[in-house]
Amino acid sequence: MNNSVVVLGVLDGVHLGHQKLLSVAADLATDANAKVVVVSFDPHPNAVLQNIEVELICSIEKRKQLLLHYGADRVELIEFNLRRMHQLPSDFISEILIDKLAAVAVVVGEGYRFGYKAQGTAADIAAAGIKTVEVAHQEFVNGRISSTRIRQAIKNGEMADAAMMLGRPFTLTGEVVLGDQRGRTLGYPTANLQLDSAQLIPKPGVYAAFAQVGNQLYWAAVSVGANLTFGGIEPRVEAYLIDQKLEIYGEQISLSFIEYLRPMQAFDGAERLIAQMDQDVLKAKEVLAGSLPPGSNRN
Repeated sequence: MNNSVVVLGVLDGVHLGHQKLLSVAADLATDANAKVVVVSFDPHPNAVLQNIEVELICSIEKRKQLLLHYGADRVELIEFNLRRMHQLPSDFISEILIDKLAAVAVVVGEGYRFGYKAQGTAADIAAAGIKTVEVAHQEFVNGRISSTRIRQAIKNGEMADAAMMLGRPFTLTGEVVLGDQRGRTLGYPTANLQLDSAQLIPKPGVYAAFAQVGNQLYWAAVSVGANLTFGGIEPRVEAYLIDQKLEIYGEQISLSFIEYLRPMQAFDGAERLIAQMDQDVLKAKEVLAGSLPPGSNRN
C-alpha cells in the first residue's frame, strides 16, 4: 500500500481555502514520497446530522474533477450515514487514516472537527502518531472564505464575490433538455438545463455568462427562475447562446456566471419581453467582452 498525505473534509465548492489545503498536502507528499488522497463525504454531513437538504455548490462528480485538477492524486468518497455519524474519532483514525490509507500526514482546515458529536480534532490525529497540519482560513473582505459564505453570495446574485472566493466563476453543468420552445418564436432560442435536485441555484434573474459546449466557449444571457410573463411557476435555468443557432439537445453544457443583470419580471406581452431581451443581450455582451473566460488565470 502506498503511503498517503490525506486532506480531510467535505470540500464542497473546492474554494481557495480548499485549494490551499491541497497545495500544502502536495508539498508534504513530495517530501514523503507519498500520494495526495482527499477524503470527502457524501451526502453532506449536515444533511444527515440536521435532516435537511444541503444545496451543493458543485455536483459530486464536479467536486472530484476539481480536487484532481488542484492537486489530488485520488479522491476517496465516504458515505456519511448513521454509522459514520456515531463513529468515535479514534475509530475513524484507525479505520480510515491508518488501516485504509496508510496516512503519513493529514492536512485539515483551521478548527476542523470530526467523529461522534464533532469530538475529534487535529490534536487527536497527531496523538495517533500521524503528522498533522492545520491550515489557517483564507480571508476575503474581512471574513474567512467558507462554503457557507459562498452559497450565500450565489443566492444573493453576488457572482463576482463568489468567483473571488472560489478562484473561478460559479458554474452550473447539466444536460440540455426540451423546454417550451417558446424562445425560438421570440427570436431567442434557449438551452434548458436539467440539473441535479441538490444543486445550488443562483438568485432568480438574468445573468451574463460564458457557456461551454464540448470544447467551444460562447457568450450567453441566462435566465434563472420561472417565466413570469407566460404564467410560469416552475424554476428553470435557460441559456441563450448569443448570436448562435445550435442544436444541442442531449448535450452537456456548462454555464459560468459572471454578472447579475436584472431580476425576473412579468412583462405586458411578448413585444415588451423581446425589447427587454434585446437590452439584456446588449448588456451581457458588454459585460462578457470585459471579463476573463473560465480557465483564465485570475491572479
